[in-house]
Amino acid sequence: MKSWFAVIVLAIAGCHHKAKYVDPDAECKVEGTGIESRDVRAVAGQMAADLLTSPALANSQTPPRLAVLDVENRSRFLIDSGIFTTLMQDTLVSDGAGKVAIVNRDLLEQIKKERAMKMSGEVTDTGKLQALAGVDWFLEGTIESLSASDSRAQTDYVVVRFQLTNADSGIVAWSNRYEMKKEGSWGVMYQ
Repeated sequence: MKSWFAVIVLAIAGCHHKAKYVDPDAECKVEGTGIESRDVRAVAGQMAADLLTSPALANSQTPPRLAVLDVENRSRFLIDSGIFTTLMQDTLVSDGAGKVAIVNRDLLEQIKKERAMKMSGEVTDTGKLQALAGVDWFLEGTIESLSASDSRAQTDYVVVRFQLTNADSGIVAWSNRYEMKKEGSWGVMYQ
């Protein structure tokens, strides 16, 4: 009987330390001087809003076609830079409905294969086969950082930059950056 009681007490005590869901924009107990979830969300939201109001996109008669390229991580932090690309693309699709069209180049080989099967009659297509959409603009981004430290603390300055380049001319029509600087003692830095 005592062993069952001990198991129940340990199980209840163990439940107290389970992981829990938290708001991605909330300050967390474990943070460092690097890029946090709320930083990624703030960058994607701000950059998408700024881009959608830029003259390059806002003055177009038809929704411009945009390819969102992978963000290049040049910082010292181990970051899945694809999260910036994903959030930017999702925000542009939801907030830019009717203002911009996102062209997916990730599935290019699958799209070509499907088109070939439709053209050969291997699969049916009830409508007219359309040409692949070309892009008008490329959106690319970089993450860069500068760090300083001494025996007690660390400071990190991070710049996330995006630019919109015309696919025909190569001219950069829009560029913007999001800057953040964080300081922390050695106890709160990423190890």
